[in-house]
Amino acid sequence: MKKALLILLVLGMGVVQTSGAAVNTISNSTLTYSRANISNSYGSSQNIYSTNSGAHVSSNDEISQAINNLSAHAKQKEYQLATLTNRLYTKKQQQQYGSVPDRNSAPAIAAARASSVARSRSSGYCARYVRKALQSAGYEFRPNPSAYQYASRGTLSSAGFSKISNNMQPQVGDVVVYDRSSRHPHGHIQIFDGGDWVSDFRQNSISPYSGAYSYTTWRDSQYVDDASNRGIYLAMADK
Repeated sequence: MKKALLILLVLGMGVVQTSGAAVNTISNSTLTYSRANISNSYGSSQNIYSTNSGAHVSSNDEISQAINNLSAHAKQKEYQLATLTNRLYTKKQQQQYGSVPDRNSAPAIAAARASSVARSRSSGYCARYVRKALQSAGYEFRPNPSAYQYASRGTLSSAGFSKISNNMQPQVGDVVVYDRSSRHPHGHIQIFDGGDWVSDFRQNSISPYSGAYSYTTWRDSQYVDDASNRGIYLAMADK
């Protein structure tokens, strides 16, 4: 009986040792296999990333290309946003100050004519030069002998101009009329060509005089925003 128990005990220990060796062998084999897979995955040019639709495999080159495409798309959107912002700003300026004449508009044509025939120094015929420039653009009115009368007699107003504030930023085709004075009994009239004020000559500044003289500024009514704004401009100009 004792011999039988001893034999069973020895056999049991052998089974346990054999089973343990098998478990260790399987575990080590599995670990080695897993490490090999991980090493192969990280060492290859394949990457695994997740999306809502599941896991996908893509090469590093494809991911780099996708990043470049997204960057280019972002730059395009940034450019479009900048363009839209500029358009909105321009629209706001036009709503605030009136639209801007293009080169085929009457104000631009008049200014270009005046600029093309302006002399280097005054000839004393500012009213004649500006009058011809305005008429060449299609403005209709009765000529005046003196420059200041284009404002005081309502000539510019009847031709389609509105008086605006002297503080407004000048735009092409704007006309300025200086009142008469003891030193300048005929006053002065001039037009803005987009860069300079011109009359019978190209002026160095808005004023052809060395001293301070009163004047009014006029703009084609089509390029003044609306009647309510014109009323505001008139009130500002009268201050």
